[in-house]
Amino acid sequence: MKSTFEITLKSLSITGIPEKALLISRNLLTVEMIWPKAGTPRKSATRQITMKKGKVDFTVEPWAKRVLFREDIDGHTAFTVSIAEPVTLQKLRRLLQLTAKAALKEGADMIDAALVSYGDIAAAPVDALATMVAEKDAPRVIVQGVLDYDDLPAAGETKEVVMPLTRPKLSRQIGSLTLLVQG
Repeated sequence: MKSTFEITLKSLSITGIPEKALLISRNLLTVEMIWPKAGTPRKSATRQITMKKGKVDFTVEPWAKRVLFREDIDGHTAFTVSIAEPVTLQKLRRLLQLTAKAALKEGADMIDAALVSYGDIAAAPVDALATMVAEKDAPRVIVQGVLDYDDLPAAGETKEVVMPLTRPKLSRQIGSLTLLVQG
């Protein structure tokens, strides 16, 4: 059964991370929904967050900063989350450059697919623009999580979804991200 759901951020807590830089830091948070409905393999939302002692209370922020998705979900989805190392404005610019390059490359691939015989000619300007965007390393992921989710709320109801967070390549939980899913 397809229904529209709103997914917002509630809170974030990271307790088992040794980086002193997280006392007050600016990080990138990315949340993805995996296969929310047929034909949509994933939806992604990335935003900058400011952690204080490894915590963020999103409820004090305006709705526009808390909302991640308003999406039709066909009964089952999964959430993934990644938090990048503390970023400077310079690293944030580099990430935006990487994102721009990926978007331009995707556009070139779509042109190739749409115009089979003329694809190389039509995609050439987009490929050239993608090549001009600087290639820099993205910030490294310091925390990640994944949660299968099929306990969708009824219309008008809100449920908390607590995602366990771990360090990459470790199985020990070091924190959690709480989302609100409203039916």
